[in-house]
Amino acid sequence: MQTILTVLCCWTAVLWGQSSISSTKDELARLRRSIEQTRQRIDALNRRESSAMRSLSSYQRQRHNITVFIASLEADLARLQDTAAVVEQRIANTQSSLTRAESSWREASQRMLTYRTEHQGLPPASLRHDAVYRSITASLAAYRRQMLNLKDSLASQKQLLDDVSLTQQQIITAKERERSSLTATISKSQQELIKLRSNKKSLQEELQKKQQSARRVRSLINDLVAKERARDAERRRREQAQRSKSTRKGSAPDTREDDVRTGPAPQRDGFRSNSLPWPTPSTALLHGYGTYRNPETGTTLENPGIDIKAPMGTRVTCVAKGEVSSVTWLPGYGSLVIVDHGNGFRTVYANLATVSVKSGSSVQSGTVVGSSGENIDGKLVHFEVWYGRERQNPLTYLR
Repeated sequence: MQTILTVLCCWTAVLWGQSSISSTKDELARLRRSIEQTRQRIDALNRRESSAMRSLSSYQRQRHNITVFIASLEADLARLQDTAAVVEQRIANTQSSLTRAESSWREASQRMLTYRTEHQGLPPASLRHDAVYRSITASLAAYRRQMLNLKDSLASQKQLLDDVSLTQQQIITAKERERSSLTATISKSQQELIKLRSNKKSLQEELQKKQQSARRVRSLINDLVAKERARDAERRRREQAQRSKSTRKGSAPDTREDDVRTGPAPQRDGFRSNSLPWPTPSTALLHGYGTYRNPETGTTLENPGIDIKAPMGTRVTCVAKGEVSSVTWLPGYGSLVIVDHGNGFRTVYANLATVSVKSGSSVQSGTVVGSSGENIDGKLVHFEVWYGRERQNPLTYLR
């Protein structure tokens, strides 16, 4: 009986492993298709724009698309490394199970040989009716099936590991290709900036785009706040419905809990003054919060955040833990990342040359969200702080 239970457990593990292998192979195939489709979309966009007049915005948009794709590739690569580690462990476990099965089969074979030697001369028919003989025969057959199944599973797992390695190499190749393209795009963007700064009319148009994008950021923040409040309202509605259902069934409602939950959603600790680290090593400002004047055009502009001086490629880090709620691109703002800190506050990181996170990513204080870029105002990182729908002066919170 113990032999049968052992074999059943091994067989169940093999079946589960085969199902897992199949689903993982399907996921790898979907991943490879997704990578190729994304690469083709980016190439198609670049071809369309190359046939038209190139502008700073088009180069910046291309740069954003490439950096987001690279961030996605890096996340896929990290996930595949975890998958490879799991598969390697399963291969080791399967090999160990196979070794045990082979040892058990040899022991059963030895028992059969001993049994036949001890019962030599008896009619074969009488042996077949003997309980010990039947038990040894069943064990031999079970272990033989187990070994065959484990060998098949081992071969499948090794093939899966090969597929994972192949996909990893494809991702690495795609990432290197996109990084090369990114370098060329950044160079062209810088050349376009030089030309733009010498043309006052074009410079004025670019500044107008920047102001329009500032309004677009406010709109993005408002949308995020509205969605958050809708989710909170739906949560409270479900909780109220559940309490009403419990009351109808005759259970006494918990009035203390009811008082707490029917009020506003609990507010977690917000940011205190001078409590946050700077998002860059530099603390030098190019433009402070509020109005400033562009020296080339004489135009007075409203800055919804602060512009921090930073050499191209400076690491930009998140100032507090939270979740990335948006990764997008806007004219004049370049690539930008919005982080929801779960306490009513949101921070915005803009004018990024590269982006290192994806929407939905969890981040901590110090997590790299991207690297700094350059726009018409210079080499800088644009940083904003919002509480609900109201923008805040970041200098109030930075230490």
